[in-house]
Amino acid sequence: MGAYAQEKILDPVCGMEITRGDPDTLISSYKGQPYYFCAQCCVRVFKKNPERYLKAKTPFGRFLARLVRANVKVFGRAGPPCH
Repeated sequence: MGAYAQEKILDPVCGMEITRGDPDTLISSYKGQPYYFCAQCCVRVFKKNPERYLKAKTPFGRFLARLVRANVKVFGRAGPPCH
């Protein structure tokens, strides 16, 4: 597999780190752009209101992103248990 297939990305709904190209990673498109998800429940939530999850990050949003990265480093998971 190439580097692209192993790229780590975040689920836009729960913030969980997932691997693009993993057979378990779910994909949904919005305005021609693919988005990647860890679980079907995240896909459903995203489809109800995609703009909510695609807005530019505010200072609080950037804080939450740092918190997600810290949780992954310390606890091994970024967000809620979606599975």
